[in-house]
Amino acid sequence: MSEESIIDASKPNAGRIYDYLLGGHHNFEVDRQAADRLVQLLPFIPKAARLQRWCLQDIAAELTQKRGYDLIIDYASGLPTNDHIHYIAPEGTTVIYSDYDPVVVEYAKEILKDTPNVYYFQADLRRPEELLNRDEVKDILKGRRKVAFVSWGVSAFLTDNDVAHVAEVLGDWSDAGSCWAFHAQGADANPNDPANMRVNQIYQQMGSPTYFRFLDQYEKLLQPWKPDENGYISLLKWHGFDESVMTEDDRKSLGPAGIGYGSYLIK
Repeated sequence: MSEESIIDASKPNAGRIYDYLLGGHHNFEVDRQAADRLVQLLPFIPKAARLQRWCLQDIAAELTQKRGYDLIIDYASGLPTNDHIHYIAPEGTTVIYSDYDPVVVEYAKEILKDTPNVYYFQADLRRPEELLNRDEVKDILKGRRKVAFVSWGVSAFLTDNDVAHVAEVLGDWSDAGSCWAFHAQGADANPNDPANMRVNQIYQQMGSPTYFRFLDQYEKLLQPWKPDENGYISLLKWHGFDESVMTEDDRKSLGPAGIGYGSYLIK
């Protein structure tokens, strides 16, 4: 992920494109034009973006109401609008959001204002230790290290070394009993599909190349974390998405899971 175009309104930015695909308003004309080109190549992209975001609601309920976590640290959060984690988490849950885009961070703080127990920091998922070591975050955590991490809809923009580094840092830092809601984004998509290749070219031009991996490659990179008893679940099945909306061309490009797999990882 390149930081070059983050606050440059003359260049499209992957995060702002995602906001546009979700129907948001924190984007520029250059982002909308780039998004429209992507949709021409892969018409399923807007539905994929919506599906990724819907899953966050499921994750929030699962981690808090079913698994009992009262502290969630979310990386690459995007804008905390009314379909994000803190809207679903029970009162009293501490949610720490973060994003590498300073514009997103400022908008997010404006959206959240004085929402109790919800915080937003500028931080890069590629260097998760920087967020965890911030004095303000340490003050919030008060020594707690049994937490639920979330990284959703971002792993396809990380190199293999990035994914392995994140897994190692979160594994070393967290206590036993911690959990990581992880999206193996784009797993098992066809890297040689012409539409995928063209989409990647567009992202490369923005400074945000995407990386295709098979699910078994993700599993190796994510050590020491392993999926719980539910394993890796196709995002199409995760939220009960109507799979009939995927065309045969969608499946050839994006693979059998649609836009990858999700899992609750444990150490």
